[in-house]
Amino acid sequence: MKNKAVICLLLIILSATQVFATGQRESSSNVTEVEIWHSAQGSNADVFDSIVEQFNNTVGKEKNIRITSIYQGKANDVLTKVNAASGTSSLPDIAMMDATAATDMTVSPYLVTIDSLGIDTTSILESGLSSYTSEKGLLALPFNASALLYYYNKSLYDSLSLSAPKTIAEMAYAVSKTGLKGLNGKLTRAGFIGIPTTFELSTFIGSQNGLSYMLDNRNGHDGVATKAVFGEEGTYKAFLLEWKKVYDTGFYSTATSGTTEEFTAGRAAAVLASSSKLATIINSAESFEVGVSSVPMVNESATGGTVISGGALFAFTENEAVKTVLEYLVSADVQAIWSEGTGYVPVNKETYETESYKRFLKDNPLYKVASDALLSSNPGMTNVWVPSAYSIYYSFQTNIVNFLNGADIDETVSEMEEIINSAIKTYREQN
Repeated sequence: MKNKAVICLLLIILSATQVFATGQRESSSNVTEVEIWHSAQGSNADVFDSIVEQFNNTVGKEKNIRITSIYQGKANDVLTKVNAASGTSSLPDIAMMDATAATDMTVSPYLVTIDSLGIDTTSILESGLSSYTSEKGLLALPFNASALLYYYNKSLYDSLSLSAPKTIAEMAYAVSKTGLKGLNGKLTRAGFIGIPTTFELSTFIGSQNGLSYMLDNRNGHDGVATKAVFGEEGTYKAFLLEWKKVYDTGFYSTATSGTTEEFTAGRAAAVLASSSKLATIINSAESFEVGVSSVPMVNESATGGTVISGGALFAFTENEAVKTVLEYLVSADVQAIWSEGTGYVPVNKETYETESYKRFLKDNPLYKVASDALLSSNPGMTNVWVPSAYSIYYSFQTNIVNFLNGADIDETVSEMEEIINSAIKTYREQN
């Protein structure tokens, strides 16, 4: 009898193991678990957790679905872990990742496109859909969308009768007026701080001439890019010529880390940062009023607007539970909650028509800057899908610093083209 009991127990364990090995996440009470890996941190994580809890207590309870959310680090950490888990039962049902994941996801056999799930996307921002659309279809559902913003010390600007700059040339003038140096000649307050990366350049280059791209094939969205085009089109050079004006003021800090902290501490008068940092920056800048404006244009012909940034939800399981969760997360009411609590821009156009969100924007006008910028931008503006994305991100910073320190501008452009083209060539050979 004892041996029979042991055998029965082993059979029960083996049966359970086989169920979980197939990737099914279903409890004995017939509740389907949807596992989400995310990158939300700090107060943003608190808001995301509250949204998950709200789902579990309402729609989830009604439909026997439960979300389990797991923090997996920054967006690039999530991508690394998703790639490592691909083909195993550890792969999540949904992963929150940014545009740097798109190149890998276009060739992933485990990705479930939004089209396959049959989700109605008519209420989603066109720019958000464009940024995640590939020849394979809609790779992901925009969720934590943001826009690049120009943050400035409004108290200081007002005292000097300065307005938010419309162009980089105007920005250089403001930097020359707001920077300070000590008796030793060192900066005590930078007029501007930070070196652009792929994130900023996708807007600085993309907005030129109404709409431009950094890579061919619509920045890699219409098939893997074959080359960089910012050299032959002159858009990177146009940016560098204007950016040099900011550097030449003598009040520009080329720091690459801790830039928003320097700004909120009053040691920098302006900085470029994501709208997702709006709440944190406002709450951290206690000694002055924060001002926010759209990204300064490279020149008067750079009328394309700004690229939608942030992240999206990639699916790896095709079932009704995953579809239900995704539809909930991008619904008008949930996007309002997410936006109000974080500074991210609602991806659902219906959110902007709700009375509660209208009241929120009226009471918090700085939050309206990012949404206005995206809604008025060319919907063709897209983020860049490039192999070795994070390496190229830092290569741009090095490339720009070298130019500011005296490198020839044409050689600077050619060097960056070569870095990107080499990464693309290697990727295409391996895939």
